[in-house]
Amino acid sequence: MDGVTFSMTTYSLAQKLRTVFIILSVFCLVAAIIFLRQLTVKNNESAMEKPVYTKEAEHRVLLLSSYNPLYFTYQYHIEGIEESLTAHNIEFDVVFMDAKIYNQPEDIIDFHEFLKKRLATYDKYDGLLVADDEALEFAIHYQDELFKDIPIVFFCVNNLKLAKQAVEVHNITGFYENDNLREVLGEALNMLPSYKEVYAIHDNTAAGSSDARVFKEIAGRYPQHKFKLINTAEMTEDQYIKALSKIPDDAIVFYLTCFTNGDGYTYSIYEMTDIVTTYTNAPIFRNVRSEYADGVMCSFGMDFKAQAKAASDVMVDAICGTDVDLIPLNTETEYVMQFDYQCLRRCGVDVKNVPSNSSVFNTPVNILERYGDFLPVAGMTFLSLLFMILAVTAVAVNEKNINTELLESKKQLEKSQVKLKYQAEHDDFLDILNRRTAVDYLKENVTAEQQYSILMLDIDNFKDINEMYGHKLADEFLQIMTYELQKLASNKNWMIARYGGDEFLLHVPVEMLNAESETVRKILDIFRTPRNIENENVVTSCSIGISISDGITRPELHIINAEIAMYEAKMRGRNKAYVYSEEMKSKVMEENHIKAKLLDAMDNNGFYMLYQPQIDAKTKKISGYEALVRMNAEGMYPGVFIPIAESSGWISRIGRITTELVVKQLAAWRDAGYELYPVSINFSSNQIHDFGYVEYLRELLYYYKIPSQYLEIEVTEGLFLERTQQAEKLFESFKELGIKLLMDDFGTGYSSLGYLTYIPVDVVKLDKSLVDAYLVPEKDAFIRDVIQLVHDLDKVIIIEGVEENWQYERLREFNADIIQGYYFSKPIDSDAAIKFSAENK
Repeated sequence: MDGVTFSMTTYSLAQKLRTVFIILSVFCLVAAIIFLRQLTVKNNESAMEKPVYTKEAEHRVLLLSSYNPLYFTYQYHIEGIEESLTAHNIEFDVVFMDAKIYNQPEDIIDFHEFLKKRLATYDKYDGLLVADDEALEFAIHYQDELFKDIPIVFFCVNNLKLAKQAVEVHNITGFYENDNLREVLGEALNMLPSYKEVYAIHDNTAAGSSDARVFKEIAGRYPQHKFKLINTAEMTEDQYIKALSKIPDDAIVFYLTCFTNGDGYTYSIYEMTDIVTTYTNAPIFRNVRSEYADGVMCSFGMDFKAQAKAASDVMVDAICGTDVDLIPLNTETEYVMQFDYQCLRRCGVDVKNVPSNSSVFNTPVNILERYGDFLPVAGMTFLSLLFMILAVTAVAVNEKNINTELLESKKQLEKSQVKLKYQAEHDDFLDILNRRTAVDYLKENVTAEQQYSILMLDIDNFKDINEMYGHKLADEFLQIMTYELQKLASNKNWMIARYGGDEFLLHVPVEMLNAESETVRKILDIFRTPRNIENENVVTSCSIGISISDGITRPELHIINAEIAMYEAKMRGRNKAYVYSEEMKSKVMEENHIKAKLLDAMDNNGFYMLYQPQIDAKTKKISGYEALVRMNAEGMYPGVFIPIAESSGWISRIGRITTELVVKQLAAWRDAGYELYPVSINFSSNQIHDFGYVEYLRELLYYYKIPSQYLEIEVTEGLFLERTQQAEKLFESFKELGIKLLMDDFGTGYSSLGYLTYIPVDVVKLDKSLVDAYLVPEKDAFIRDVIQLVHDLDKVIIIEGVEENWQYERLREFNADIIQGYYFSKPIDSDAAIKFSAENK
């Protein structure tokens, strides 16, 4: 009986195995048939003729190309355009600027005359396709004269700033060509970790300059590497060859847009590739795709045919009635990387280490590839089955490894998030809460009804310790004071934070402290006690400001009160504590009075706008205005009613009122026949909670028929730095609407030029406080450097608070863009503003 059972079990297992093998065999056979069919279909398709017109074309489009028919991207452009337009019975013509050779102003003028005559001779075109940067600049410049009232769609434009400017022009949209240099450079450094020098070869064409600018921006991310530029446009061929010969073998070479030299000679891509690969043995990365072995390790770039087709598809839609102005700039550029196997091998790079989205060619040909067609069918079936089994096994093992890696990555990510959050919330040096976190903590965890005391501590004469003993000893002293404060606060639920360089902020729950409290005395004693540090006897003291809860004042305002009290303590001789006090009743009454005035103004048109002219520093012509709100009530100055509006939650309503007043005024100026200039509106950080503001603004502009280019939004730098999802969505909405963003009061907050590289600001407004402090002899170089750095970031700078002629003259020498201040004009009413002229000033 047991034997039968065993046989049945064996048979059953055999049946199952047989079934599995049959299924796999059939599957492989079906897969082979499908594969053969695909090859047949593919060959048939490649043999088919290009589609032809079946009837007379209904529309005509002109392609304006920056270069000539021999340029390597032209054939891809034509294939993509034909694939789209031919299918819709649209014919197209092509004109070439040949801007790589003929790029001087007189050449552009000659080309303009040629095209003007041609357009006058031929029938009218229904649309304009524009290829590359030079052609786009030409199309924008001559749009009204040559291409008026027809849609313009551009593609393969390297200059992102130019592309963004273009889509703001009526009837123009298109596609930005991102060569993904950042991503590819990162992949190159990962593949070749021991290579510490990176060279980039470029010329002075629009694409070459764009490549160089991106390369320099990337260099800052890799301080452990040396980044160098070789500009072929500034060298003869001999100088260029000598520069290539000096590149070490263990450097990485990025061969970017570089087809012209200092002698004015224009190379073909084949000539330039031959020179680069002949005179350097370093691994070469080229931003032009190819699939043949020419000594370049990696070719990378976008699919030119795909982008040309996409642009043509948009043109088809435009001809069919789609409004081009509603089609946003397309910045999504897919790219591919192609590696030469032999070059990888020469540099010791395993093919497995190339990026997953890349391809490898020039690989060794194995026996199966050479003689596979002659192998017996049975052998192929066996191999197919074997490969299938191995593939299944590999998938299983791979999935297991991926799951393990994902789990480990998740753990590491969670640890990193915890660490980053801690670092963001704490002072790097003293390891206690930092200023921003402390303020946020009080806002979120402390209410006005609770009993507590806020203390602001400032070390007396700490500057003298720095100067007398040095920064190292002063830092150690700060660490000792922090430790002593933490020890005193142990088990008492205090909050201790570093508020400034030598300032500490304390939140003491429950206790209503005063200058004579035991807790305050102990804190004073901590700082009064002499400390022996590095054989130096350091003696100092501290001044303490105290603000106690009163059931009314918000916690964050107690910080201000405590700071005021601390300065009072310093004024009264230092080394003591002082409690903030004021007549709360009179304060509340005054606030209630202001609130009543605000409510009346909001309900009864009690606001009006003044406009302060903004003057072009070079021409003294009007470039725009800043709109400033005022109240029709005596004594109700902005500094009086704005803070109350903020704290009462009314600032969003006032923001909408002022926005409508400005848009209506723009419409009134236009209807009166005046030339319009951009007007900027101040946007409070509290208005970020007005979720419908952007739509409200859109409707106003539409109703009054005001183009969005004449309205700008001023935002303080603090809101830009929040980088919350809500803030970023708001900025994105403004951008989509075509509204420029201005950073107001730069220099009064975080004052770091570093973040200007990533925040979406178009214009930086330098605060008057910086002008007063630094636009003086021996310090004004700081103002010049700020202006230059803002220009390097491709942003415009407005200098506020200019009151004297010598200030204006000095700022003009520094190449400031726009001047705003009482030297030219105070804020004035709308009639005076639109008629204002500063040219005789």
